[in-house]
This record gives sequence, C-alpha cells and structure tokens, in this order.
Amino acid sequence: MEPFRWQQAEGRRHAYNAEKTATPHPGIAFTTLCGAEVTPQERDFVGLSGWWHDPTCWVCDREWRVRSGFPAHDIPPLPENA
Repeated sequence: MEPFRWQQAEGRRHAYNAEKTATPHPGIAFTTLCGAEVTPQERDFVGLSGWWHDPTCWVCDREWRVRSGFPAHDIPPLPENA
C-alpha cells in the first residue's frame, strides 16, 4: 500500500506521508509533501457529500508522483502559479 494520503487544509488538497505523519485532525498542524505546514479545520474533513472542495496542491501531486516512482511522462511540470 502506498504511504501517501490526501487531506484538505488551508485552501488546498495536500498530500502527506502516512508512515511519518499521524492521521490529521482538526486544529493539529502537519507537514505536507510540498513542505508546507498546514492546519486543517473541521470543515476540511469530508462530510456526508464525500467531496473535496479545495483545489489540489500541484506541488504535492508532483511530489507524490516522483516519490511513487511514476514514469517521467506521467509527472507533469508544475504550473507557473503552483
């Protein structure tokens, strides 16, 4: 099983290493694959709708792909505004 998971926090959907980071909880900061330390709030956890509402952090997405060994053609360049 892959060690990476996604969690919404501070306006983005970030990835983190579940083997090195405790399961995120509201009000508790954690470090993401992009290197940011973010603190999710209650609203950042998937409710009954099951939808993530914040946009993906493309730096986390790229890091996930690099660390998971994706082939180069499946690792897009970062957008300029990432």
